[in-house]
Amino acid sequence: MKTKIAAVTLSILLFAGGLGLFVPQRAQAADPIKVILNGQLLQLGESNAYKSGSAIMIPLRETAEVLKYQTTYKGSTGQVQLTRVKETVDFKLSGDEVILNGKDKVPFQERIEVRQKRIYVPLSFFNAIGLIAAYDDSSGQAEIYAPEVAAGAVTGLLAAGKYQELQERYLSSTAAQQAFLPVIQQSWEAVASGNYFGIKTTDSRRVDGVMTIQSVLLFSKSEAILTLTMDVKGKITGLTLAPLAANEAATLPVK
Repeated sequence: MKTKIAAVTLSILLFAGGLGLFVPQRAQAADPIKVILNGQLLQLGESNAYKSGSAIMIPLRETAEVLKYQTTYKGSTGQVQLTRVKETVDFKLSGDEVILNGKDKVPFQERIEVRQKRIYVPLSFFNAIGLIAAYDDSSGQAEIYAPEVAAGAVTGLLAAGKYQELQERYLSSTAAQQAFLPVIQQSWEAVASGNYFGIKTTDSRRVDGVMTIQSVLLFSKSEAILTLTMDVKGKITGLTLAPLAANEAATLPVK
């Protein structure tokens, strides 16, 4: 799947840069599962998220509304459709895959459940439709982020020179053991020409569980491309920065 996101303003990027994507916060064991959607606590009322075996189940309608999807359910066939601008997501309550824009079939793990006439989907459903979703058992939080928000958080830290914080928050555990901070800093300084204004566009796609996010960064004197690869836990496994006109990018070998 490949999605094209409209330009993101600098104010949004600065907000996103302050978010802690998938950063555990203390929660009592008896507390209900909290759902963080693009950095904001999702108010669910009686439709609390819950565990079903190893699956984290999220109420579909409430989450879809915040993501600006319209939900249509055909009870006679068990068919559900989410629509947003030119995007469509079709699936069956008894199925384990989504059909994106009428053509791309993407599977997800676990099964959909219906409780008290409410549809609950597993957290992996949101990965299937192109979002970044993960659950932290120690905090009791499920977090769901749009690719452009994740890219904005990363570039916000880069622009602020918070390289150590970038490593602690977003690099995978393997990558965090390696000394990438000087390389990240050098790469950013090499492509940053003038003041940083924000993200111009973002494209994303998921292949075999790996999310690739490519953003065009806007500076006062140039543009550059940031490419991120993220695993199923929302951690960065690869980071590339390159001037937009460059034929070859200086790739950071994050593994």
